[in-house]
Amino acid sequence: MVNVLSFPQRARGLGTTAVFWSFALTAGVVPATQGQASDRAIFVANNGNLEGSVTAFGVNPDGTLDFVNKVITGSRPNMSAPCPGCNPYEISITPSGRFLVTGHASTNDPYEQVSFFEVAAGGSIAEIAYFSILGTPMDVAWITDELLAVTRVDSNQVIVYRFLPGPPPTLSEVDAKSVGTFSTYLAVHPSRQNLYVNDSGGGRQIFVFRVNANGTLTLLQQQPTGSNYALEIGLTHDGGRLYAAGGITHVLLGFGVAADGTLSPLSGSPFPEFGSSPSNVALSTTDRYLLAGHGTDATVRSAAIDPNTGGLTYTGQMFDVGMQGTLGDVQTLDNLFFVTDNSTLDGGVMGVYSFTLNADGSFTQNVPIYGTQGIGPRSIATWRPALHPGDSNCDGVVDFDDINAFVLALSDPEGYAEVYPYCHIANGDCNGDGLVNFDDIDPFVDLLTGM
Repeated sequence: MVNVLSFPQRARGLGTTAVFWSFALTAGVVPATQGQASDRAIFVANNGNLEGSVTAFGVNPDGTLDFVNKVITGSRPNMSAPCPGCNPYEISITPSGRFLVTGHASTNDPYEQVSFFEVAAGGSIAEIAYFSILGTPMDVAWITDELLAVTRVDSNQVIVYRFLPGPPPTLSEVDAKSVGTFSTYLAVHPSRQNLYVNDSGGGRQIFVFRVNANGTLTLLQQQPTGSNYALEIGLTHDGGRLYAAGGITHVLLGFGVAADGTLSPLSGSPFPEFGSSPSNVALSTTDRYLLAGHGTDATVRSAAIDPNTGGLTYTGQMFDVGMQGTLGDVQTLDNLFFVTDNSTLDGGVMGVYSFTLNADGSFTQNVPIYGTQGIGPRSIATWRPALHPGDSNCDGVVDFDDINAFVLALSDPEGYAEVYPYCHIANGDCNGDGLVNFDDIDPFVDLLTGM
């Protein structure tokens, strides 16, 4: 039997912010397992007005999805009833893959909610805590496994919290910084040393902060975006460039990222839109392509990224989700990407599409839309274990399709990187000695045969 305990508590250092925490005790004991999905997974925040929820899917080698479970974060009979757990707007997963968090925009003023989940090895999720915080957390982004950045839109601030899973779970404020007039999106540098916050209000700029060892923030730069908006912002996986969706200013912005994290506009930026009103940006794992989701025409389109200049060239490839405003998010995972659709135009289903991104920037829809079993699917978090010994072709399983890739990793590492740009060669380290060499052959065969 699971007993869920919920207590109001005044948090030290949060002033008038009321914090609520909950934790589950199973048979009187909290499991000490370190959560993390052992295989690829995606998690979708369902931004329902009457029911908020999060859906977990496993990702198969061919890009198809398996429904794992759905957790309801809040529900209400009508819009006049309070529901702090409704409308999970954004979602983020920790670098280790152990925890998820959602920020809610439920109009439960002046306090809103952030909800925390633990991820099990099979990819299922369980809510372990929820906290009421002052202001609307329009975006949430893990800096580390403990430090969480949140945009507090009502007071135009970015807040850094420290989350400790306990028991009991606790959330404490570490730092708060002013960030213009309307800041709704965050991005964390792959090094975890810099945080970027948009300002799409009167200031029209991107704030650049250094993340100090204690979790406090130091302002490094306020990079103007001119007359253009910077809505969702995204960094390349190598951390060398940042792109932003320009929304109704009908552009895409591009910046080079210096060693200290500061920004400088790329040559040719702002780049003309190739859809209508870009609202989302996502980078392919290889950093060769940018995927842009659009608000007005509800399309996702790909553009090639010039490796030298960072300039964008539209590939001509697009997929139309449907009506204006129905495309929720675009996120990448290996050679796949996913798009949420909050309409019911496709067979009456609200859900997520899965695509394979091909080497030339074209993309192939894997199967029809997957229903999330939730209302208003919006933000997506993706997860892939850092290493999967034996999975040399990076399709999520160890099977006979890995043999050629494993042989290539042994014989020609540079050729392997060219043929399998989405993979990490360390997947060939099957004996765990930190090397990929002939000593890995027998362990690879053991993995292959299931011994």
